[in-house]
Amino acid sequence: MKRFGKDGKLIIPLGQRKKGTPESEEEKVRYVITDAYCPNGCNIIDKEQKINGVAGLRIRFMRPGMEGEFILSAIEGDFDKIILSGELEDGVKDELYCPHCGVIFGKLVNCSCKPDADMVAVGLTPQLDFNNAISFCNVTGCSNGTSIKSGDVIRHVRLRGY
Repeated sequence: MKRFGKDGKLIIPLGQRKKGTPESEEEKVRYVITDAYCPNGCNIIDKEQKINGVAGLRIRFMRPGMEGEFILSAIEGDFDKIILSGELEDGVKDELYCPHCGVIFGKLVNCSCKPDADMVAVGLTPQLDFNNAISFCNVTGCSNGTSIKSGDVIRHVRLRGY
């Protein structure tokens, strides 16, 4: 099996979810985000905080009456988080910020989980390019709460009409 995808990202094989479930080769791999940037170009990968052996994305959050920081898994499809400070509430929207410079992460599209939910964009290069970014919902517990390639989000929105 290949260790790196065509785009140079490390590939981690997925285990079979159910015995006998056929999966395509593409569905058997997950991508690992090794560099992630805020809109101002700060790298938000925290090499000291690892989730499942991989450095995670450090993100600051705020909502009325609560603020804090958490680490989001850098493995595609992994919902694991480490709460560094504050409390996240299931079903509640938080505004997400860079932990270094404080800039808010921009919205890629609305998420369908709640009327005010956003799929925020995190760049994979210091200069934000929505074609080279990941996205995830800013509502805790949403099924879109893990990193998804921004192009996949846009395709999904066009197909579903959200």
